[in-house]
Amino acid sequence: MAQKILIIINLVIVLAGAGLVYYSHNLLGPEPTDQAAEIEGLKSQALESLDIRPVAIPKIAVNLHSRGSRLRYLNIEMNVLPFSKDQLDIIKANEHVFKDAVIEIASQSGPEDLDTVTGKILFESRIKEQVNSKLGNSPVVKQIYFSVFVVQ
Repeated sequence: MAQKILIIINLVIVLAGAGLVYYSHNLLGPEPTDQAAEIEGLKSQALESLDIRPVAIPKIAVNLHSRGSRLRYLNIEMNVLPFSKDQLDIIKANEHVFKDAVIEIASQSGPEDLDTVTGKILFESRIKEQVNSKLGNSPVVKQIYFSVFVVQ
């Protein structure tokens, strides 16, 4: 008698599990999306981003911390790409923030750090983080392109 009860309980549990799997896979489908509207939205964002031109930041020369007796410096020119057209004026008006960030970060870096590709990427990301934090709540700098990057 006890075996029949255990078999019935196991059968009920298995059927309940199978019903739950069927319900979750067949009856609870994702909400349908309007793919045409999503594609149009992506197209408009892509076209808008093509219209944005980077803002040129003039040449900056910074003395680098070197361990030897030889004077080392960094000479860069960069172009800053904002997230939207509205932010172009913000970047142009706050050019001094970019220069301050470059001077501060470069003066803490050694020439050996900036000679590598990893060092340049890290340098760019530090500039972006610092400038975005100083310019407000929403990020302004999307990408920084270096047109001149010379360590001497």
